[in-house]
Order: sequence, then C-alpha cells, then structure tokens
Amino acid sequence: MRDKKERKAKIKARATIICLRSGRILLVRKKCGKWNFPGGAIEPGESPAAAAARELQEETSIEGHGLFPLCTVQVGMTVHHVFTTHFDDEERPVARNEIVACKWVLRGKLSPAMLNTTAAGLLSSQLPALTA
Repeated sequence: MRDKKERKAKIKARATIICLRSGRILLVRKKCGKWNFPGGAIEPGESPAAAAARELQEETSIEGHGLFPLCTVQVGMTVHHVFTTHFDDEERPVARNEIVACKWVLRGKLSPAMLNTTAAGLLSSQLPALTA
C-alpha cells in the first residue's frame, strides 16, 4: 500500500500553448495568481492536441487556431505537451472561465518572477520558442 506522499506525488499531464505574435508571448492569469502560459490538464481519453485546442478556446476565446507540437518536457511533477501557435496582430484573446487577464509580453522581458512556479520552470528549460 502506498503512503500519502506517494499518492500525492502523481505526475500530471498538461497541454501548454506558447502563443507568439510579433516577438511577444501570450500570458494568462487566474484571480490572485501569477502569469502562466495558456493550457491545462489533459482529461482522461483526451489527446494532448485536443486538450491544447480546448484549453486555448476556454481561456482566450480563440478557436480553430493551428497548433504545432513542439516537444514534451517534464518540469517538476508536470509533463508539459508543448504546442506553439502564431497570432496575427489583429487577433485579440479575451480572458474567459477562470482566466481574468491576458497580456502579451516581449520574449526578452519574460522573467521567472512574473510567472507561476510551473511556467517559471518551463521558462528555465530554455525552449527555443521562449528565448529571444
């Protein structure tokens, strides 16, 4: 029988989307939270690509956007299935559901201090899409 620590230490799978526009990265924020990349948990039976499309639509109101698989990387106890997409300058994400704000940040201005722990860990992994 597993102890409580082993049960709590279960690895989570997350679809994470790096949205790019004119040298900027889209960040989203929950109420009273730090900034994060759009995305969320992959539901049972759902593919990472389907989860990424669903989460992008749920959090930013953007539907039918081309998502390109970038990589899979583990940060702490989360496995990120990372996708990228490019936005036109006219496209405006709108915060929805648990997301209260969206903002574009220049790649070179991204810092771990502005991000939640998981996003900061992803930033430190030096993914090419996140570096200037």
